[in-house]
Parts: sequence; C-alpha cells; structure tokens
Amino acid sequence: MKTILRIIFYLSRCSSVAAAILVSVAVSAYSQEVNTNGWHPDTRRLDSAADYPGPFGDAASTLTHDVTNFYQLLRDKKWHETYELHAKAFRHDCPKDVYLAHALRGEKNWGLVNYEVLSLGFDNSLGSTNMDQAVLICKFTELPGNTDSYSTVYWHKEDGVWRCLSAGPDKLSIFHGPRTPIVDWR
Repeated sequence: MKTILRIIFYLSRCSSVAAAILVSVAVSAYSQEVNTNGWHPDTRRLDSAADYPGPFGDAASTLTHDVTNFYQLLRDKKWHETYELHAKAFRHDCPKDVYLAHALRGEKNWGLVNYEVLSLGFDNSLGSTNMDQAVLICKFTELPGNTDSYSTVYWHKEDGVWRCLSAGPDKLSIFHGPRTPIVDWR
C-alpha cells in the first residue's frame, strides 16, 4: 500500500505520458506480487476424488481434509502440529526434538508458496479391507526463489487420521523420511 501511495505522489509531479507508464508498471508489479505471494493450492484431484468417491468410500474426503490441513500447517510453519501429522514410522525414526531442531534452523530460509496435487492413488495395506494408503504426486513451490520440486508423497490412515511418511517439499532435509516409503506402516 505504501508503494501505491508513493506512486500516486510521483504521478502528481509527472507529465501524463510518464504518469501512464508509471501506473502501468505499478499495476503490473502489484499483480505479479499478488500472484507470487498468493496461497492457491491446486487440490482439484483430491476434491474430485472426494466429490465422486466411487470405490474409495470416505477415504477420499478425509484424505482431502487431512492433506489440506497438513500443508496449511506446513506453510504456517507450525512444526509441532506437522510433526504429529507424520506417520508413526516417521515419528519412530525421527524424534520430535530432532525434527523441531532441523525445522527451526531452516525455517528462516524456507517457505511453502503453493502446492499442486498432480496424481492420486489409493490402496489398502496388507490385511486391511479399507482404503488406508494413498500415494500423491505433488508439485511444490518453495522459497527461496519460488523453486518448483516434484515429490511422491505416501500417506497412511492411522487412528482415523491420514498421516504422511515424508512431507514432500525438497528444500528442507527434515521433510524427507528416513526410510523407504514403500514399507509396512505397522
């Protein structure tokens, strides 16, 4: 807003041609800032699976809620909450104090700008009749530099909540699970 007020001040001192150029540049810069800083995750594939669950039952709607909640918390850097939303296998391999220390050390240089769910698949774990495993392929846009990264993220339903084995973003090493994702989650 201060930038816009400065531009208006300068416009009052310029000729009409220069004023038009300055207004054009200001509007362009403002719209670019809004576009790059806006939080607009693309969860259409998740939403579609939730709207038309077919053989997935309620698994898709609860997955949509839990994934959306997790990445919002990750974006807000609520490390305690995101740690609790990781799968038991992750929490077993990575103690909370280690997770928090790595996250806090890297948070000044990292940010989640947006994410997009590119693909979604469901499965049931060994011995289960319910859809309790999901594989998402996601595109993450991270700071610094609005860098895009692509990850396969494995989710598992534990105690009625979908939890991830690794978060997916690439810029902080703590987001990568210490074990191979294709494991028996129990």
